[in-house]
Amino acid sequence: MSSAPQLLKAPTTVVLTGGTSGIGYDLLGRLLDGGHKVVVIARRASSLSPQPGLIPLDVDLADIAAVRAACARLAADHTDTTVLINNAALQYPAQLTDPDFDPRQMEAEVAINLVAPALLAQALLPTLRHHGQRAAIINISSGLAYFPKQKTALYCATKAGLSSFTRSLRYQLESDGTLVSEVVLPLVDTPMTEGRGTGKIGAAAAAQAILAGIAARHETIHVGKAKLIPMLSRLAPGLGHRILRGS
Repeated sequence: MSSAPQLLKAPTTVVLTGGTSGIGYDLLGRLLDGGHKVVVIARRASSLSPQPGLIPLDVDLADIAAVRAACARLAADHTDTTVLINNAALQYPAQLTDPDFDPRQMEAEVAINLVAPALLAQALLPTLRHHGQRAAIINISSGLAYFPKQKTALYCATKAGLSSFTRSLRYQLESDGTLVSEVVLPLVDTPMTEGRGTGKIGAAAAAQAILAGIAARHETIHVGKAKLIPMLSRLAPGLGHRILRGS
């Protein structure tokens, strides 16, 4: 892997989901500052202030038909794309045992957190594989994929699914040189986590760690406290489950 070119070293085109707030917004700023062209896919992407290199694409990632249409547009109009960052995510704090829990919320979580990343990866595969070792698919996961918590069962399940999908896709593309990487995040201070938990890291710190991991071609990028997850998984998985269960 050391002989492969460093990713994001030279200006390129990046497709980024969820770039209007939180980690995605910090990723967007850093990528634009680095001279990259960034296609931002989000429900309100056009609300972003116009900047050189920014290409907003308004898409509701919970709408599978809209995602399919966006995939076709990306495949046709952005053949210079070398990096896909599936960052967008949705988390509802309600429990399934709550009689007021809306099943449509479950559909939206699965669509945004798992189905949309898979569809975007599939649509961009011909372009990315053409670029070989200069290409990457980055899926933003969570420590909750490994140690789920009580309140957000479906969110944890979708992140576990995204983690598994990332590994399987890596197997499929290992002969191409395309990097397929999972980012394992701790609790990050974003609009999605407002009012939840303590000991959060900032979105800017998370974005910096993600881009550093991509540049170094890490297949798994553990950020902040998530660096403890491999050790907990090996040595004390029960402890990990107890700690995260009520987080």
